[in-house]
Amino acid sequence: MKIDIFRTKETPRSVSGELWVDNQLECLTLEPSRTNPVHEGHPCISAGIYTIMFTPSPHLGYITPELLDVPGRSDIRIHIGNFPQDSLGCVLVGQATAADMVLESKLAFNKLMTLLKTASGEITVTVIDPKE
Repeated sequence: MKIDIFRTKETPRSVSGELWVDNQLECLTLEPSRTNPVHEGHPCISAGIYTIMFTPSPHLGYITPELLDVPGRSDIRIHIGNFPQDSLGCVLVGQATAADMVLESKLAFNKLMTLLKTASGEITVTVIDPKE
């Protein structure tokens, strides 16, 4: 299964985008700013291709897709959250967006997890960033 995250909009606080699974739009994304993250030292990750593994997050308390082998980073996940301050470099998902936020995040996350659990093989995430 192939996930593509297309970064589409950037503000001083966040980076917004779209998450596609096997060429179908599934949800919207929000990541912390690349230059001015709310949590110092935790900007959005670099564009690239990453493998996903489902692991329990000790910080969040539930199982999430974890992006493996992110250069210089660890514990980068796709998870529930609404605002840049809800992320330490992770990708938040939602059904709608507003300024520097995603809405209906829990619904988007649950739908995404249901879909990803049907994968029979490796799941990869490609982060596509027009600025990199």
